[in-house]
Amino acid sequence: METYYDILDVPPDAAVDEIRAAYRRLAKQYHPDVNSDPDASERFIAIQQAYETLIDPDARARYDLALQSGNTSGPHDPFQWYRPGGQTSWAPGFSWQGQVPRSGMGRVGVIALLFVGGILIVLMLMLSLIFRVAAGSRRRQDS
Repeated sequence: METYYDILDVPPDAAVDEIRAAYRRLAKQYHPDVNSDPDASERFIAIQQAYETLIDPDARARYDLALQSGNTSGPHDPFQWYRPGGQTSWAPGFSWQGQVPRSGMGRVGVIALLFVGGILIVLMLMLSLIFRVAAGSRRRQDS
């Protein structure tokens, strides 16, 4: 698998200026407006992604850590499943049946929260009614 360093043709210890120079050189070469090769746009996207990851110190540190653990693509690789023409393909193992993260409250906690919320709403309605009655009796006394 080709790493971002391979895409930009820079060593892993390259400075920011080297990465920027390599990006500019490759962007001029593979930009879709300049290069009519059908694979140029896909290569240009890979170059942009590599540059954006390696130029940001935090993203680069995360990427280097992912490389050390054997994962060559970054943790959030937006162009990993990109196809020319703007189409995306499904990620392997994708399912709409995924597990929903648990909140830790459980069913009893959710029921209790809904019950307390309902009681608060009823109390607010009762207070509103009491204030309206009190305000109505004051108006009658003033007249």
